[in-house]
Amino acid sequence: MRIGVVYSGEQIQPWLFRGLYPVQLRVSCVADSSVVPENRARVEEFASFFECDFFLNPKEMFNTANPKLDGVIIISEDTASVPHVQLIESALMAGIHVLSPAPLNSLEEGIHLAAVSEKYKRLVMTGTRFIFGRCFQEILRIVSIPTFGGIQDMRFLLGTGRVPYLNDLLKYGDSHFQIAFAIVRRLFAEYAILPEEIMGMATKNGAPNMTCIVRFPQGTLCTFCQTSNRQWGNDAYHKIEITGAASHILSDLQTWQRFSNENTFRMGGGDEEISANVQGSSGQLQEFCSAIQGDREPYAGTLRSVLPTLWLRERIQDGIEQGQLSFKMSEIRANLDKEIQRIKPGHSDSSQDRKYRREKALLLGKRGDFHEALSIYSETL
Repeated sequence: MRIGVVYSGEQIQPWLFRGLYPVQLRVSCVADSSVVPENRARVEEFASFFECDFFLNPKEMFNTANPKLDGVIIISEDTASVPHVQLIESALMAGIHVLSPAPLNSLEEGIHLAAVSEKYKRLVMTGTRFIFGRCFQEILRIVSIPTFGGIQDMRFLLGTGRVPYLNDLLKYGDSHFQIAFAIVRRLFAEYAILPEEIMGMATKNGAPNMTCIVRFPQGTLCTFCQTSNRQWGNDAYHKIEITGAASHILSDLQTWQRFSNENTFRMGGGDEEISANVQGSSGQLQEFCSAIQGDREPYAGTLRSVLPTLWLRERIQDGIEQGQLSFKMSEIRANLDKEIQRIKPGHSDSSQDRKYRREKALLLGKRGDFHEALSIYSETL
């Protein structure tokens, strides 16, 4: 298997180094994507370290790598010469599967890339690596067994470094949003069921903080608390609590503790493993390669499974920015139905028809009708 890396060189990415070695993944080539000249030296050093080919830009690597790449890992930051979404789309159009751990910026980006991915029949994995960690996989197994009891409450606390804006804080929160939806999807439905009601409040600027409560149709409550006040390197702020009818789990995303009505106590984790496996980097890379080799969907991290996370992030942000502290799914859908009725379909002008279809698809995505949104959006590609 031939795997490439698109790298912008702003900073060393230790999780990638730690993640590659346990799965014995051989990197075939590396491409520079930075607009900063001095970063090219860093990327060349990266390629030299892996003893592989170096390309001056990603497009050259996608189109001229010989033999063709099977997959590419895209780690490209804001100083990249090509926008993140465009990098992913170019790789898909070249017939290359994509792993891009950085979260997407919006639901619109998610719908667009999901449609492109399905058009070219190539997978895109994105989002948190925690889902692939040994700790979370064990938590998911425990909450799925009958003796745990029906889930009554889930609480998530995430402390990030100091960030200036609410949207930045919410993007860091994607890891907890994805974990919550993974649990809901495993327990209640094949696809994640969207919350029935959302309540949220936040401080927006300076050192933003956010608290949000979502209620699912099954009665399950989720509380998300995020703070940008922690000091870098202090992971004690990462907490998950899941309360079932007969058990309770507490986790810091690296280890877990379980309590039950019988006053038993159990503790587990991945302490005997290297950090990459605890964090899930190796698991994510391994699943990426296994999915390509098996010509199948990954069990987590696909664009379709990430859409509910992007949807929740945008609904929380919109509510806070507009000063709406509480809203229900029925209200969201009713308002969007009115917007869909107001937009006019195109007729003779194909560009107008394309614009109408995309606008309708994005409104359907905001409504939570992801399958229909992707179906209509795909017609515009």
